[in-house]
Amino acid sequence: MTRAINPHLAYGRDPSGRDPSGGDNISLAEAVVAGLTHPVIALDEQDQLVFVNTAAEEFFKASRGILEGMPLSGFIDADHAIFGMIKRSRNSRASVSDQGLDITSPRLGHRLVNIQVSSLHGAGLPQVVVIALQERALAERLRGQEMFRGAARSMTSLSALLAHEIKNPLAGIRGAAELLQQGEGVDAGERQALTGLIVAETDRIAALLTRMEALAGGKAIDRHPVNIHEVIDHCIRLAENSFGKNRTIMSRFDPSLPATEGDRDLLIQSLLNLIKNACEATDNNGTILISTSYNLGARLSVADEGSRLIAPLVVEVTDNGVGISPELRAHIFDPFVTDKSNGSGLGLALVASAIADHGGTIDVSSRPGETSFRIGLPLAASSVGKSKKPAEQPIGQEMGS
Repeated sequence: MTRAINPHLAYGRDPSGRDPSGGDNISLAEAVVAGLTHPVIALDEQDQLVFVNTAAEEFFKASRGILEGMPLSGFIDADHAIFGMIKRSRNSRASVSDQGLDITSPRLGHRLVNIQVSSLHGAGLPQVVVIALQERALAERLRGQEMFRGAARSMTSLSALLAHEIKNPLAGIRGAAELLQQGEGVDAGERQALTGLIVAETDRIAALLTRMEALAGGKAIDRHPVNIHEVIDHCIRLAENSFGKNRTIMSRFDPSLPATEGDRDLLIQSLLNLIKNACEATDNNGTILISTSYNLGARLSVADEGSRLIAPLVVEVTDNGVGISPELRAHIFDPFVTDKSNGSGLGLALVASAIADHGGTIDVSSRPGETSFRIGLPLAASSVGKSKKPAEQPIGQEMGS
């Protein structure tokens, strides 16, 4: 039997919340959508919000009463790819989806999401588009329920994270200060380099504290063109003066790489974490190789835009240690997951969050004798559209202690 559909159902505004035919299907449907953990919204013909679930209220940082009736362009720039997806879904009456799209605005901060757009159509239905948003997991693992489930756990986690991240630059500062204190065998040039390192790392601690303060508010990262090779060289110098003293650290760069775009201090923090983990996974004869390359195949199909490059700059940190167990590997980026007796399990969670904030990717492969963490980073805006020819032969530089 065909039943008439109340147009208010799609909007979530039926005054009674009940099926006009006498059933409870409307309230049940709304309850199901409201209970979803991913944001779900509905737009009318003017792209105004006519329904939001509870997760969407959290995503847009406003209540349903405020959101409903507002245009989507009030939260997301009108030239964003999501509006092309909405138009295509309406015209084709089909579902359109895309993955790894950046949503950046003063109100929302920087979010990396998967998007699915579906158009409702049929007799009696209004012209409504339903949009489901799914934030990329790596960024949310650090900031989601696991880390901030209650005030006490939040404060404990944040304190542990700060202590963990401040120890790395402090180790570099201490190592440089000890060399200066010894005095003997330190020429003027080396003394200047060591004092410069101390100043730079002190500034980075201050910037880290500022970043952690802003993290709770979802503030977007401060993006600038960054030479990733300069970042890696800085991390190697720090490692050689602290936790990497008894390791062989080598670099192999593609010298023709363009700049990436992001926060230099966050990238240093992330790579330093990976290098430290690699050093801890090896013995005194361990070798760590840091290489860069350009992934020409790093493309993503985008609705109404053809294909675009996504995170084509690759940085790989490889060690010859014992490897990661398969059981741990599946959860390696989750907070509080570690196989170290005195580890906090926060270092890799922060790395995953920082790389996701940059619109990048990270993955890991491991077997006994070889573990590689592979980071993909986007191009700086000034480099987009320029041709890139990979280096015919990467230049290798050994940087051992």
